[in-house]
Amino acid sequence: MRDADLRNLGEQVRRRRLERGWTLDAAAPRLGVSRRLIVQIEAGEANPSLSSLLAIAAGFDVALVDLLADTDKPVISVQPDNGSAPALCAGSAGGSARLLVASGGLELWDWTLKPGEERRSDDHRPGSREALTVTAGAVTIEVGDKERVVLRRGQSAAFVADVHHRYANESRLAARFFLAVYEAS
Repeated sequence: MRDADLRNLGEQVRRRRLERGWTLDAAAPRLGVSRRLIVQIEAGEANPSLSSLLAIAAGFDVALVDLLADTDKPVISVQPDNGSAPALCAGSAGGSARLLVASGGLELWDWTLKPGEERRSDDHRPGSREALTVTAGAVTIEVGDKERVVLRRGQSAAFVADVHHRYANESRLAARFFLAVYEAS
């Protein structure tokens, strides 16, 4: 994440923590991260992992997009250069996930999964949905314990995301997809 994004994140975490009257020691177990990480985030000095960000958002009972929101955001959010959007997830083989734009409970992501990489996601809030379109390679999607489908370039899918799900690249070529996430309130 860029320095400005890290500072904004720190302000959001501090504001939300203080609104609840939580000390740093009280916030750590509620947010599922260490006291030290909270201090670093609030100071704008940490670049937390996606799993830490998701844990913090869940601890505050807000969507990730709300945690990352700029309080002075205009009516229209524009990402002038998708390549400079914050990369919030890095894969073990060099893949990445960039949060392009977000508004309310809606997020638009640009994902690249290198061969053998995967991303597992816990249940979102009831009523949450995800939709994606594959622009390169093939992506395997597993939803819950029953549904599994392989999407190839030019194919799209949508599903209820309030059960655990997984995205994986089980091929030998890089896969890229755009993902829309609606996190219900």
